[in-house]
Amino acid sequence: MSSSLIESKLTTLGHLKLIGRAVKTTNEAEMKGEGVIPALWESFYNQNWLETTQNKKNKTVLAAYTDYESDENGSYSFVIGAEVMSSDAVPAEMNEFEIPENEYIVFTTRKGPIQEIVVEAWQYIWEWSKNNKRAFLTDFEVYDERCADPENSQVDIYISLKR
Repeated sequence: MSSSLIESKLTTLGHLKLIGRAVKTTNEAEMKGEGVIPALWESFYNQNWLETTQNKKNKTVLAAYTDYESDENGSYSFVIGAEVMSSDAVPAEMNEFEIPENEYIVFTTRKGPIQEIVVEAWQYIWEWSKNNKRAFLTDFEVYDERCADPENSQVDIYISLKR
């Protein structure tokens, strides 16, 4: 299973602001094919949310897991959006979300088809979580220029750690 990741590293991030849309879901629903995450991604691309978000730091897309009910077995909010410098102009259909300052472990996927590599990485992270202390504050995926080709992408996944 380690072939799904090329590296992991510890980092501390300051507070980030994110503008995007969210849905409430569970891993169980997503794995059974009853989830809402694919529809949110489809809406993100079809409605071109990134272009309507003002004050973006860059063109990087963030997909955040936040408002955890408990751990990976409980419900959580899944957010797709962009980091912003200020949240002065939040479009009516979007919301502001906060990624708290915290220590994170960053997992970098191998290069490959985006849907495949992200699922592989989360399977690795869930296994890793059995022996490590996750904070379940906000975890997030970074979709940057390395994701220009959906068939040969690479993603960073930030997992919040207990201090």
